[in-house]
Amino acid sequence: MSASISSNLVRAHETPVLYSVDLIDCAALTSLHTDEVVAAFVSALEHAGATVVGMLTHGFPGAGLTCVLILKESHAVIHTWPETGTVNVDVFSCSTRLRSLEAIDELRSFFHAGGISVKEISRADGHAAAALPLTGT
Repeated sequence: MSASISSNLVRAHETPVLYSVDLIDCAALTSLHTDEVVAAFVSALEHAGATVVGMLTHGFPGAGLTCVLILKESHAVIHTWPETGTVNVDVFSCSTRLRSLEAIDELRSFFHAGGISVKEISRADGHAAAALPLTGT
């Protein structure tokens, strides 16, 4: 990653940010057990500086899984679709300490993704000027 891209990402991450990620053509996905996917997800977030304070997973019989991590820094969610080789990941953070893009890259590598789409969405932090009240009809 070049210095200018890295600086822009740091500035963008000074306010809450959501990374919405699609990993496609994940060659490793069909050979992985649910527990391995969850362990890799937790590990990637912890390596990136996250503190996991809670977790909920749901496996779908004969298909994928959904795992939600409650983070001290906010939350992260993963959805797997082994039948299509697709993994969706959302990482929302209110902390500049969490290196979300490093976690995403670790997951891309873990799943042997053939392609990736990353959307960065800045979010309000509750400290901005109050919104104007809605007017009635």
